[in-house]
Amino acid sequence: MRKKILLLTIVAILVSCQTTKKPVEKIVFASILPIQYFADQITGDLYTSEVMVPPGVGPETYNPTPRQMSEMTKASVFFANGYLGFEEAFVEKFRSNNPNMLFVNTSNGVPLIHAEGHDHGDHAHEKGVDPHTWSTPAGARIIARNIYDGMVKIDPANQAFFKNNLDQLIARIDSVDNAVKSILASIPSRKFMVFHPALGYFAQEYYLEQLSIEFEGKVPTPRHIQNIVLEAKEHNIRNILIQKEFDVENADIIANETGSQVIQIDPLAYDWPNEMISLAHKMAGTNR
Repeated sequence: MRKKILLLTIVAILVSCQTTKKPVEKIVFASILPIQYFADQITGDLYTSEVMVPPGVGPETYNPTPRQMSEMTKASVFFANGYLGFEEAFVEKFRSNNPNMLFVNTSNGVPLIHAEGHDHGDHAHEKGVDPHTWSTPAGARIIARNIYDGMVKIDPANQAFFKNNLDQLIARIDSVDNAVKSILASIPSRKFMVFHPALGYFAQEYYLEQLSIEFEGKVPTPRHIQNIVLEAKEHNIRNILIQKEFDVENADIIANETGSQVIQIDPLAYDWPNEMISLAHKMAGTNR
């Protein structure tokens, strides 16, 4: 009798351990915050996402931390922009760190802008390509579909779930697109000033022209500043857009010369829909 009770107790303990065992965490990696946003919308609560480049840090010369490299060994997929400096520098290390991890170039299929003068002194955009493919609804739709395709490849059993989430995300992107078009309909000038030329795709999609203060990826010369000042006055440009990662000194010089205001933008923000609409408001002078 005692043996029977002991046996039942052991079985109960084993069953309890099995039922309370923590499920294996499913992880996906994204290179930057906007891509992480798109990945989160598609994967929902089935996967945990990690981002390589944290808020407020430039993605060109970023060095992954030991913790990130450790977490990457558990990841199923890495969603890359495809043209950022740190990706090119570390891609082989990422692959050797986790040979089974799927790599997805989320910019695949985006009509690329081959930027001139994108040598930034201490880094260069891969193959001379403007990497800011996420900064426009047209690019975002392609990125979203590439993420969906990647998830189906690694987890085909949940294709219907991913497809439903993709459809909802595309509808959200379309809504942002319509809102931006409405806001920019009353923009005072089709030209705008920006410190770093991060809005080439945005300008192309909405028939705008960006005037970059940063010249060939370097500190602007006095002559270049003078030319920018003259053009800003000619076209009545009143706002200078600058990312929070950059020094405002040269932007302030131009602002003082033209009577413009320096406005901070964050194209690398996680909340992509809000940032796109906020950017449009700032360009139109209806800051919010």
